[in-house]
Amino acid sequence: MASTGGKESAIAKVYATAIHEVAKSTGQVDLVAKELRGLADFIAKDAAFQLFLDSPTVDMESRKLTLEKLFRGKYSDVLVDSLQVLNRNERLGLIGQVAKAFHLLHEEAMGRVELHVRTAAPLSDPMRVRLRERIATATGKQVDLLERIDSSLIGGIVLQLGDRKFDGSVRRKLTTMANILLERSSRELHNGKAYVVGAAG
Repeated sequence: MASTGGKESAIAKVYATAIHEVAKSTGQVDLVAKELRGLADFIAKDAAFQLFLDSPTVDMESRKLTLEKLFRGKYSDVLVDSLQVLNRNERLGLIGQVAKAFHLLHEEAMGRVELHVRTAAPLSDPMRVRLRERIATATGKQVDLLERIDSSLIGGIVLQLGDRKFDGSVRRKLTTMANILLERSSRELHNGKAYVVGAAG
């Protein structure tokens, strides 16, 4: 069974694809990409507005009028019309995910991909070159490397390319090892065996 988050992400991608096609037909892909990103950032920082967009207690007509008043003439008609479609289908709560999916579609259409990299320490220049070369060879696209330092990883690296993720971090390996040991211990206990691990005194 698909998770709720996975279902919402898939729905957001459908809307993003439709908006991208309309924006492409009007020659406004770059503009709509910029507008969507700015709108998503604004909503993420304004909890009250986010609640207004997503609350079941707010009727559709009130949201429609508010969207027209706030955004018509300030954003492109492509974006405002798209927001109204989301409103009619009660999907305004997905704007952040729609913006993200639209950005990925835009990057792909431009022949680019984003590789998100998390490491415990900064990458070396040779490692950056190798990562770009390998992903470029695999995808046939130019690679934008987006790096983030995360000390909680301890060591290793976490890569994300679109929906695909590779976790080679030390933290992940330790978690996996701990889960294996817990499972093994539980199995042994159920089999009537018990082990006491201690240090020789």
